[in-house]
Amino acid sequence: MKKKFPILLMSGRDKNIRREIMQVLDPEEQYKGKCLLPFFGKPVISWVVEELVKSEYVEGIYSLGVSREDIDFGDQVEYVPVDFFADLQEKYLAGYEYLKAQGKEFDEYIVCMADTPAMTVEVIDEFLSQVAEMEGYDFILPLVPYELSLKWFPDAGRVTGNFRDYQIFPGEMMSFSPRAIVEGQEIIEEISVLRRKRSFWAVAWYVFKRPRTWGKLFKIGLKIAKLKDAIRALELAFKMKMGWIIIEDLGFGLDMDVSQNYEQLEKYMLETKLKGKDVERSEI
Repeated sequence: MKKKFPILLMSGRDKNIRREIMQVLDPEEQYKGKCLLPFFGKPVISWVVEELVKSEYVEGIYSLGVSREDIDFGDQVEYVPVDFFADLQEKYLAGYEYLKAQGKEFDEYIVCMADTPAMTVEVIDEFLSQVAEMEGYDFILPLVPYELSLKWFPDAGRVTGNFRDYQIFPGEMMSFSPRAIVEGQEIIEEISVLRRKRSFWAVAWYVFKRPRTWGKLFKIGLKIAKLKDAIRALELAFKMKMGWIIIEDLGFGLDMDVSQNYEQLEKYMLETKLKGKDVERSEI
């Protein structure tokens, strides 16, 4: 019997920051957030939900941000009562407490970003099946090889971690333990701020402020570190057990933060997920 996971679908936006993609593609502010932008005939978030509901590893999909008034998925999605503009850590905690109030408690909670339309059920299952085999972790991060991005988008400019054995960037699903969600509120807030800066070194500086990490960071600075050294530095900084999974699928890491990402996704989708299909082009 397959292990099943609740999906916390991150579908809101920052309250005080309107991302560059929305400023460029939606200057008249017709759309509440980027996951609601039209994309080949339907909202971006619809592409994500369609793949999630196919997975045998998914216990349920819980929207954190988008409400039924914004987009109605019927009984495919449950809408957690949390403000669309709530901070990231507030949404994680709201999802956890919502499920707990229903008597649903899990070892792992899967966070999935709603602006990743190139995801497929096959790669979702690949990630979740590996998470199911990894016990006792507080945080599990999928990592996508940067070389896959270079093949399609040589000028993508994605922020990467460069190590002796891997050059990677993060995927758009993550696994959190209850402890990571409840006790890691400050950490989640810090990382969400750093993520908006789109800087690997901003994250490195946060870790550097913990002296216990200096040995590992020294190796990173000398460019002799392996990926496991970086993960160990994070474990020491955050005092949580962390793991990673390499996912050889570019669509698993293609989100939308800038308008260029939207164009890249269109191109990628036409050559992969939608190849040979008659689709309606996006109009914004």
